[in-house]
Amino acid sequence: MQSRPEPSLLEAISSLSQVNGSQGRFIATISPDWCTQHSVLGGYLTAVILSAAQRYINAEPEVGIHKAKYPDPVHVFTQFLRMVTPGQVSISCRTLRTTSRICVVNAELEVHPDEKYVSGTVSSQQSLACTAIVTLSDLGKETGLSQSTAGSTTHPLPCRQTECVTIDDPVVDATPVTRKLQWVAPRSPDGLWGHRLGGHQREVWLSFRDGSKISDLLHLALLADMPLQPPATHIADFYMRYALSTLCLSVEFKKRPEPETEWVLLRSNSHKVADGRYDVNIEVFNEDEEVLALSNHVVYVSGLEGKSGKRARM
Repeated sequence: MQSRPEPSLLEAISSLSQVNGSQGRFIATISPDWCTQHSVLGGYLTAVILSAAQRYINAEPEVGIHKAKYPDPVHVFTQFLRMVTPGQVSISCRTLRTTSRICVVNAELEVHPDEKYVSGTVSSQQSLACTAIVTLSDLGKETGLSQSTAGSTTHPLPCRQTECVTIDDPVVDATPVTRKLQWVAPRSPDGLWGHRLGGHQREVWLSFRDGSKISDLLHLALLADMPLQPPATHIADFYMRYALSTLCLSVEFKKRPEPETEWVLLRSNSHKVADGRYDVNIEVFNEDEEVLALSNHVVYVSGLEGKSGKRARM
């Protein structure tokens, strides 16, 4: 029997269902397809939250009449409070502010093994897994001060065909979510990936192996959490020795990707890696060297105990 194809990102997050009697509460079932070795990828959780916020805007009477004003997320900040494993989650949304230009929504994602809980009949702060602030607007109608930033991208993007090679390290196939992508990066003479610019700066081209286009801002939310982690590429077998845990991340969306976009380049940099904690600044470019999104992460590093060989996320 032929296996059923795994759902694409947009198919997976469109499975949100509204809780009966609640305009601001939604349920989603997360499959293992979107997991790192130990939990659901934070970028996927952020994409689910963004999808819920958009659905909420459409359903909320006081905001819904203006829903055409807020079709796009322009910024999201997500604070992760605990790991999320595959299964059912609920997302609760409430409006914090609306203006003629923006709508700001607070979204909380909760997990609980009790079906009564996720159906909305029980609530517990102990199940809160992450909280987010989502700002929505209309990217196509933004107006105001604009200034040229020519020169801010000091290095041209690496040519994927002539300057890069496909990453063949087993780590890219070590988790379900990393297996969904093609990873193409500059390779330095010492065999480390993405080191073209030196220091903690890393570059990687990404596309979906199943041929899905990078056509939506929600794709950027996921991919903004898939950089080459700068500290990891300094140490051989890093993922056999250390686990990474994202404390929080933010994404600012600058431009909608074109519908037929196949590849984006992530340029990541860490300014300080010290005492088991580091920052990651990420720029997401299209092939025309336009900035599609900017992202910032705070990440903790911990040593893996025992000899299980358990790999962490990229």
